[in-house]
Amino acid sequence: MTRWRWRGSVALLGVAIAFVIYPLIEGENDVINSDWPAFATGARLIVENPGHLYDLDVQRRTQLEVTGGRTLVTLGIKGILPFLAPAWVAFIAVPFDLLGTNIGGRLWIVFELACLAVGLYLAVRPRPPTEWLPAFAGVPTALMMLNAQLDGLVALGIGAAIALRTKPYIAGLALGLTLVKPHLVLPLGLALLVARMWRVLVGWAAAGLVLLLSTLALNPHWVVDWLKSAGSTVQPGSREVDIAHFGALLPAGGQTFAVYGLALVTVVAVVLLAWKRRGELRSSGAVIVAGGVLAAPHALPTDLVLVAVALAIWGQAAWYDWLLLSAGAAVAALLPAPVPAVVGVLVIDWVCLRAGGVIPVWRRGPALASAG
Repeated sequence: MTRWRWRGSVALLGVAIAFVIYPLIEGENDVINSDWPAFATGARLIVENPGHLYDLDVQRRTQLEVTGGRTLVTLGIKGILPFLAPAWVAFIAVPFDLLGTNIGGRLWIVFELACLAVGLYLAVRPRPPTEWLPAFAGVPTALMMLNAQLDGLVALGIGAAIALRTKPYIAGLALGLTLVKPHLVLPLGLALLVARMWRVLVGWAAAGLVLLLSTLALNPHWVVDWLKSAGSTVQPGSREVDIAHFGALLPAGGQTFAVYGLALVTVVAVVLLAWKRRGELRSSGAVIVAGGVLAAPHALPTDLVLVAVALAIWGQAAWYDWLLLSAGAAVAALLPAPVPAVVGVLVIDWVCLRAGGVIPVWRRGPALASAG
């Protein structure tokens, strides 16, 4: 390893360690002003008041208990950050919520970071572990950490499926982890159908069926209520990074059709691009993973961490790819709508076109070039 690559590795490792340490030392207000109160609200309601899991008025009262009566800096819907995830996410959050808002929130963030790290490690094998450092030590991971988001579990599901690809049924079961954010993996489902990877689909469907039947058995209304509430996440003023967001900028009458129409068209386009690289698992896989964020009907700057996962899977990213992704994520997180959508779409398009072979790899930069 050359001296500059060694220094780059050390620098990236230092950033990665800082990401893990920060949740343990950050102030209590930082935990409160992440997305953790939303997950804690879901966890508390599914135990104490499961019949009103998606009732925003009940959520408001419960979230005030979670935050100790404090109002969040960034208000979502009806003055709170509502729980709008699938019901099984609330179950995952229950043991963390039992530890209290402060400690539970910190451990939730560390848990997601650990899932991301393991997912990246599994996704890049058998390449050296340092190959996933640029993906972990970037702005998208910082955004995921600061917002206490779920993308780490999605990355773990993707990485585990890649590592287990010689055992397709088990790989499909591993993809069940992606169902904590199913809207981010829409192209993956279509790609598996087109490629006739039936055994992977069976495993994935089995995982989804277990989650679905367990929630239906406990409360048959949860799935319907979740699907209804999910539409409320698509708002003109939100910091989206997906193509579908441009549909939300249209007059109210045509927003829903435009949002889901754009999402569908993008899913097809992503799968077509990946199909052209079907002989190269790393390239086609990177297009599908990054394209999942692009095609989602709802994707925020925190979800750009999956684009970092895509670059790691591809394995041919140069320093400017990592720099572009981190710069784009920072802009998307700081500037108001619709700037994040414009920047996010451009950045993800770049990654998809690079991994898809449309934009040539001018120079095979080393994986740690981002530290140079």
